[in-house]
Amino acid sequence: MAKANAAPVFPSDDDRNRGPSPAESSPLSSPSSSPPETATMNPAASDSQLPTSPASSPTSPPPAPTPPAPERPQPPDPFNIETLRCSLNFADGLGVKKVQGAMPCRKPGKAEFVRVRPGEEWRLMTAVLEMERGIERQTYLVAPHLWPELSGEISPALLLTCVNRQSDMFVWRIKLPGADGRSNSWTESALQIAKAAETRWCRLVSDVGNGHYSHFEPTVALPDPQWPEISFQEIIRLAFRDRLIDSLDHPVIRELRGAA
Repeated sequence: MAKANAAPVFPSDDDRNRGPSPAESSPLSSPSSSPPETATMNPAASDSQLPTSPASSPTSPPPAPTPPAPERPQPPDPFNIETLRCSLNFADGLGVKKVQGAMPCRKPGKAEFVRVRPGEEWRLMTAVLEMERGIERQTYLVAPHLWPELSGEISPALLLTCVNRQSDMFVWRIKLPGADGRSNSWTESALQIAKAAETRWCRLVSDVGNGHYSHFEPTVALPDPQWPEISFQEIIRLAFRDRLIDSLDHPVIRELRGAA
């Protein structure tokens, strides 16, 4: 018997219009359909959601102890004796200097210690004229060209540069022997004390009973004087700027001659 060939099966028009069967359209029955997506977990996100504790980590060091608060320094005492103490050279610490506006010509006071500046460049032997003004005696410097005319009124004198403990400068006038050369104990004792005052502080006193000057020296060591920066010529100018006789028409000369 001959074997009959099976005719190919083609979908009919009804099959095409009907569409695929439920079995064919199901993703589970289709071998080519992609597998279902599975949810994946982000490790970083999961780690951030886990509770953390520093104490639970084996690698975390123990917390450092809190250091104690430093003590606040005490403010300086405004009444500290050592801070308030000043030295003898108080003006030097302030950076100031004394300006000599006047230069008296006088004898040292009986209550002041004085020093005489040594050296011939700090003294002058010249001719002066003295006038009594009540209880005050004024010394006038006389120009050399008038010495012959006023020989009876003038007298030789030694002008010394002096300073006291308060740094006040003045000119010490010591009257010298006249033309006759005769001296007296007052002049001699004054010259001796002036010489001692070149190296030591001296206080001049009048010893009327014995007719001469005496002096005292301090019992403690005193620092040397601080001599102002001023020339001797300027010292003489300041001392006699209002008491210079350079003309016979000067009021003092007119007064002595009865013409005033």
